[in-house]
Amino acid sequence: MKVSIITAVFSNKRFLPDAISSVLEQTYSDIEYIIVDGGSKDGTVELVESYGKQIDLFISEPDDGVYFALNKGIAKATGDIIALLHSDDFYMNNRVISQVVEAFEQTSCDALYANLYYISNSNPDRIVRTWDAGVYHDRSYYRGFMPPHPVFFVKREIYEKYGAFNTSLRFAADYELMLRLMLKHKIKVHYLPKYFVRMRTGGKSNRTLWNRIQANIEDRKAWKINGLNPRWYTLLLKPLIKIFQYRIVSQSLR
Repeated sequence: MKVSIITAVFSNKRFLPDAISSVLEQTYSDIEYIIVDGGSKDGTVELVESYGKQIDLFISEPDDGVYFALNKGIAKATGDIIALLHSDDFYMNNRVISQVVEAFEQTSCDALYANLYYISNSNPDRIVRTWDAGVYHDRSYYRGFMPPHPVFFVKREIYEKYGAFNTSLRFAADYELMLRLMLKHKIKVHYLPKYFVRMRTGGKSNRTLWNRIQANIEDRKAWKINGLNPRWYTLLLKPLIKIFQYRIVSQSLR
C-alpha cells in the first residue's frame, strides 16, 4: 500500500526540519511526501527546496489556512492511505508507517488512529500531556470522544467518497471530519494503542481563551451540519476529558 503524508506549513522554519526528517527516515519504502506551504517569507520555502527530490510534491502559494492547505494536499495525493503530519510535529520512530500499513492490511479497516504525546516547545523529550484515544464505540462521540487527528490515517477512497475538511469551520474542521466519517457514515475504524507522534503544545484552537470558545461553538455546529444530535452533556465532556490527559506532566521520554 502506498502512503501519502501531507504536511501543511506557514512560516515555521524552526520546527519543520523535525517533521521532514521523521518522514524521510521512515523504513517503509512506498511513501509519497507532500508539503503545502501558505506562501511563507521566513525561509521556509528555501528550506523545503533544499531537500530536492526527497520531497515528492511541494506547493507554495497563499491560502486561507491550514484546512485549505490540507485539502489541497489530499486532492493531490496518490497514496492508498493518507496521513497528516503538522509542521510542529514529528513521528516517534522510523517504523510508524510500517506499523500503520501492517494494521490496515491485517484489519481491512477504512481508517486507523493511535495515541500521541504533547511535548514541550523548548524540550521535545519532556511530555506535557498524553492523548490516549481509547477504543471507539458508537456511543463514544456522545461521551466527548475525539481521536488525535495527527495520528488519524484514512484511506484515500474514503476522502473521495465522503469529502475532506469543511473549510467553513476555522477551529473544529478536524473534529467535524472525524465525526462525519466515524459516527455519521460509520466507516470501519481500528485503534492501535501505540504512541506515534510527538506534538508540540500551542495548537490554534487552544492558543487563546477566545479561540477555545470559538472551537466549542464550532464543535456544536459540527453536529448540526451532519444532522446529528449530541447529548446535553456531550460538549461539556469533550474539554473535560483533557484534564485526565495531564497525568504524566514533566515525564521525560528519555
